[in-house]
Amino acid sequence: MSSQQLAKTSNSLSFPSEATLLKAFKLSLKLTKPLDTYFYVDSYRNNVCIMNDGEEMIIYKNDDEHTSPILKVFNSENNYIVVTTNTIYILNGETEIKNVEDDGTDA
Repeated sequence: MSSQQLAKTSNSLSFPSEATLLKAFKLSLKLTKPLDTYFYVDSYRNNVCIMNDGEEMIIYKNDDEHTSPILKVFNSENNYIVVTTNTIYILNGETEIKNVEDDGTDA
């Protein structure tokens, strides 16, 4: 199967490029943090966002499914490589970044 065939599935889910995977893997080794794809599919389905409360940012799906604070975000081709306190995640590069007050959850 060619790399172009691997790039997309029938549900328009794009796989990260080799360059993105290599960059994420190198970060994982350098920072001794696991590389996780837990939020990857949800980022393509717009079921997660990067939530900013003014002090910290997290990857947020719901009150039970979110990450530790984000330390750094790298843009790699069509993806974000997100380094949190505990883990490295790869997300769709079009994942929405929201402020808490924009979400309507702030009193």
